[in-house]
Amino acid sequence: MVDKKKLIVAIVGIAIVSALGASFLAYIGQVDQMTQDIQDESEVLSVNLPPILGSTTALVTIIEMGDYQCEMCKRWYDNTRPAIIENFIDTGKANMFFIDYPILGPDSALAAEATYCADDQGKYWDYHVTLYDYQGHMNSGWANAERLKSFAFNLDLNMDEFEECLDSSKYDERVKLNWQKASAGGATSTPTFIIVNTETGNEEKIVGAQPYAVFEKAINSML
Repeated sequence: MVDKKKLIVAIVGIAIVSALGASFLAYIGQVDQMTQDIQDESEVLSVNLPPILGSTTALVTIIEMGDYQCEMCKRWYDNTRPAIIENFIDTGKANMFFIDYPILGPDSALAAEATYCADDQGKYWDYHVTLYDYQGHMNSGWANAERLKSFAFNLDLNMDEFEECLDSSKYDERVKLNWQKASAGGATSTPTFIIVNTETGNEEKIVGAQPYAVFEKAINSML
């Protein structure tokens, strides 16, 4: 039986994504089809919804479409994201989720798959943070399979489970679908953001590693 609390989170997650427009509604339609093919409801919750950072009842949602090898994504992560977390995520005014847009090489897609393998053990955002903390030069091997496994080890994940997940390409299709929908949603470079009021559907697109003031203005306009 599905845990009621998790089911509520799943429904809220779908509602948030649905606010983003036709392309993301289409995404959810494909997710629903995937769901029908999976019998274990608990697996549905982990496979099909982007893990949300922050309160599921927040009025504003920040969608980041990014690549773990993207230098500008790293710049935004270092210089802008901390203030957004402190002033909007931690205060319950906004939440955030990440849509994979792995355009910079095969290691980008593999790193994205690894985040969902970590999510199987409840460590999606911990792994997400680790990837940006230890980002190296693009396609230099810093995000190859062995390094991704070492990151998992450092996070005290069950390594047998993680390695089986990563080696089996369990989340390959999910990452490809996210890539397609990020592109359909208007992303042409990384990072690209959409700031959404989840009640009205009003949204604003921000492209690039913009400073905190740009995001502060956009988010406050949605509150």
